[in-house]
Amino acid sequence: MLDTWKGLEVMSGGAEPRRVRPNQRSVDEIRSIEPAELVALRKRHGERVVVVDVRNSPKEMLRSTLPDAQVLSVEELEVRWRQLPQGATIVVYCWDEWSTLSARAAHLLGLRGLKAIELAGGIKRWRSLGLEESPLASTVERSRYH
Repeated sequence: MLDTWKGLEVMSGGAEPRRVRPNQRSVDEIRSIEPAELVALRKRHGERVVVVDVRNSPKEMLRSTLPDAQVLSVEELEVRWRQLPQGATIVVYCWDEWSTLSARAAHLLGLRGLKAIELAGGIKRWRSLGLEESPLASTVERSRYH
């Protein structure tokens, strides 16, 4: 599958790693991490691992997110990336293995010098493994979306 976004071509296809081509002359692979590896990484490194939910549908985000995840769309990351801790490992995730939002976010953060990793399979794989999720928004925050 090939998706174009702001001059980037994001290619993904089943088990193949995602590749982002910022232009026709270069290909950068985006590192990914499996859900179980993320759980272990967070246990080992705690606050030095930041998880960012980049899904683009407020209704879905109201349902749940990964524990302690920050919720920032890719567009918000373009503006607010400096608010993420320098030196941390940033793990971004979106819907599933077919969505390109997390690949876009990882590429964007990488261009800004941050260590970004994509969660393989997104929240869909996380849920399929029965891993813990957290409700996302308070009643006040939910009112913004209705």
